[in-house]
Amino acid sequence: MPRILITGTSSGFGQAIAAAFLDQGWEVIATMRNPSADGLPRSANLRLLPLDVTDADSIAVAVAEAGPLHALVNNAGVGMLNVLEGAEINSTRELFE
Repeated sequence: MPRILITGTSSGFGQAIAAAFLDQGWEVIATMRNPSADGLPRSANLRLLPLDVTDADSIAVAVAEAGPLHALVNNAGVGMLNVLEGAEINSTRELFE
């Protein structure tokens, strides 16, 4: 059975990706800072592991515990606003007029 490790599965895209791979019969290693199966489908093919992608020790432990993988999805992270996304519309409009 193919095995995939997915980071950032506590919500959003990560959770949806994990569910999709479970539906396809993969063994899914779902990682997040504070492991919880909330929002994830119940499955014998689901394994939760703690992982903080900003901590090298946490990464090493998760990789060792996961074992051999067929695929990896790096989904964890925080979106950041760029210069224009965080600006008021009237301020940015002046730039383009």
